[in-house]
Amino acid sequence: MREETTCRKVHDLPETRRCHFVLNTPDCVTNMNFINYLGWHFCKVDVGNGFNTFWSVVGMLLMAIYVFWMMQMTINKYFCPILKVIADSLRMNESTAGVTVLAIANGSPDLFTAIASRMQSSKYTFLICMSQAMFLHIFVAGVVILTKPFNMEPNYYIRDFGFLFLNVAYMDYIHKRPNGINWVLALPSSFIFVGYVLVAIIDQHLLMARIRKLEKREMDVAEALQLEELKPQTQLPLKRQIIDRSDVKGGRNKHLFRQFWNTVGEFDTERFRRGTVLVKVYLILKQPIDMILRFLIPVVDMEKPLYGWSKLLFNLQVILVPTYIAYIIIRGYTIAGIASYILILIIMIPIAILIFFLTRTDTPPKFFRFTSSMGFLATIFLIFCLTSEVNAMFFTVATIMKVSQDFLLATAVCWAISSNDLVTNLSLALQGWPRMALTATFSAPVFGSFVFLALPLVVQSFMNVPSNINPTEGGFGETVCIFLEVGMGFSMLSALTTNFKLRRACGFLLVSYYFFFLGVLILLEKGVILAYGV
Repeated sequence: MREETTCRKVHDLPETRRCHFVLNTPDCVTNMNFINYLGWHFCKVDVGNGFNTFWSVVGMLLMAIYVFWMMQMTINKYFCPILKVIADSLRMNESTAGVTVLAIANGSPDLFTAIASRMQSSKYTFLICMSQAMFLHIFVAGVVILTKPFNMEPNYYIRDFGFLFLNVAYMDYIHKRPNGINWVLALPSSFIFVGYVLVAIIDQHLLMARIRKLEKREMDVAEALQLEELKPQTQLPLKRQIIDRSDVKGGRNKHLFRQFWNTVGEFDTERFRRGTVLVKVYLILKQPIDMILRFLIPVVDMEKPLYGWSKLLFNLQVILVPTYIAYIIIRGYTIAGIASYILILIIMIPIAILIFFLTRTDTPPKFFRFTSSMGFLATIFLIFCLTSEVNAMFFTVATIMKVSQDFLLATAVCWAISSNDLVTNLSLALQGWPRMALTATFSAPVFGSFVFLALPLVVQSFMNVPSNINPTEGGFGETVCIFLEVGMGFSMLSALTTNFKLRRACGFLLVSYYFFFLGVLILLEKGVILAYGV
């Protein structure tokens, strides 16, 4: 079977043929998104000049920083408030929300990618999943703890740790089978994440039942203290605004345009007035991005007055959001000769008109808090686009620097596809939700493995019955898996020795271990040491 040509082989060609190679090789093309950075570098830059190559790489790194900035704004101002509303609407606590809503939301781009690839795995899939688990559970978890030290409930920590370790160990076990994997071995791997979600939901229901039982009877001092400890575990730390619907006066459209402009054109004038020149430049550069995001992403923020309601803006978003999402997803499809996104636009206009005549500017409608799903989809799509751009830039820089495919996937590509998890979890920790953020560092790798590894293995094993399939761990796969299992041991040890009071020392240990792991990968890449299994 002929091995697929990798983009790294561009350096084996004469300079005159490199442009054609990167524009036509599948491995190069599929790793680009809106902008073809490889094409720009090898077709527009004089790559024979080291000075030009250096500034080309610096330019892409600066663009990556800018995209990270956009992603941080999107997640901090739009994604996190939407997550709070969804978790609050479903009556979830932080732990359950971290296992379900946050893991699936952060992993949805992976799901879209897996569906687009028709559930086909490659020889690098195991390495990608283990590297992602290493980055999320060791590095991101360490950063969360460093940012916001907190106390973790032991039962939740042990539950989350157990499912992640089970997932890693089982995937490692079946990939080492000398006779390959059949459907009997592949099928249980897909049940790990499903079981994780079910256990988390059952945990919350048992907790609620325990609280109701304590509240119905006379309690002694010990039981009263236990009740006070249990109650916060059932709630989200939200400061909900009270909406008074009885005091409604004046017309339905009072201050309609003023409300619209105050929402869309919101500007921190006080910070601008008091800030330095650099702060003022920052605020001016940020404002256009903010305004575009306010148009594209509807937000329901339970902690803002009127939940952030703006009548005219919401009606415009009812038309815009479904239309541009449909344009991106199904723009090539037509119905009766009419583009599908045009039909969506035609359908949404009368709905928006109806909403306009039924709502007021001074009071959000009762259904407003339940429209967060629209903002959820819009935000996920935007984060997916930004993450894809980061991945394309990292892939280009790694290709220019001539690193191996294994090293590239274990580092740059892993960081790119997990960048949204890093920004989301860090933002949640800073906003006072560290437990949800930490739980997601357990659940997100399990969900990623479920989407990228378990489901493709199940599909391929059933398609190959009665034969077995023989996936590999890749050149660095076993090494990354061993370091992940050892790192999880450090994680559990740090939690046990502090009685689950996750202090900054725990975070420092995890982050330091991840940097040690990167050092080992560099030594492997340089050939100083050999990988496990070689």
